[in-house]
Amino acid sequence: MTGSQTSSKGPDTVRLSERVHALLGGVNCAIVDVGGGQALLVDSGLDKEYGRKVRKALGALGLELGHILCTHSHADHHGGNAYLLRQYPDALVWAPEVEADLIRTPYLEPIYLFHGAKPLPELTGKWLMADPSPVHRVVGPGEVTVGDANITLVDVRGHAHRQLAVLVDDVLLAADAVFGADTLGKYPIPFAQDVAGQLAAFDVVAAQAARLLLPGHGEPTTDLKGAAAANRRAVLAAAEAVIEQCDGASTEAVMAGAARALGMVVDDLARYHLDLCVVSAHLARARELGLVRCELADARLRWVRA
Repeated sequence: MTGSQTSSKGPDTVRLSERVHALLGGVNCAIVDVGGGQALLVDSGLDKEYGRKVRKALGALGLELGHILCTHSHADHHGGNAYLLRQYPDALVWAPEVEADLIRTPYLEPIYLFHGAKPLPELTGKWLMADPSPVHRVVGPGEVTVGDANITLVDVRGHAHRQLAVLVDDVLLAADAVFGADTLGKYPIPFAQDVAGQLAAFDVVAAQAARLLLPGHGEPTTDLKGAAAANRRAVLAAAEAVIEQCDGASTEAVMAGAARALGMVVDDLARYHLDLCVVSAHLARARELGLVRCELADARLRWVRA
């Protein structure tokens, strides 16, 4: 998840290794050839149009879809599931715990963004709410074998609560553990639901023995450490901007001040609620570290630097 205007541009297919093919677009997906004419798809993109592109790519590669591994539950990473499962009804969907529940019941995403209440209609478009999808297998970090492919699922929680990256051969399919440079420039506060986890995930990414990294948004890179460092700088700059606003301001005022400081435009309801979520995640981390405290006054939650 990057924002409410994730590009719906369909993907272009690029070979990353003997068995891994990337579908590059507004959201990146990957097809892994697992032998026997079968494929594992890592994420399915935003919508049925992405799904159609995936199907076309599978046909060009001479592969049948056997498995879809959803790295996390944000709509732009599993929005193609419903279409693909109609085309490949025997395919099995894998997802991490917690994320699996949201994939099965995607209405929960706009609900949690709207404080648990019935969400505004603007929060129920395809950017934030995919079509429902079954999850046949709940997975966690560790080694798995699919066909003749040995795959490592890597814990990179932070951007999403139980997000996984996928290491296959010497390619790290990093999901939204890191963003490409263009995405970082467009979104000065990289989205996270757990900022401490997000920062830890950068260390995990940098430590992987991979030749190539494919982010969920952006171009492939051979510089894993550089990508992790660039994302860390962006997140720490956002953290500093958030803490700087904690002069008795409400959560909403903290977000507005941080947006001004970082040159961030909050121009629609979906983006507003996404940014409020990530600012809340920054405030929670700052409080855990003893950098800020929160106070209730006049029916408002106010934040004060410690």
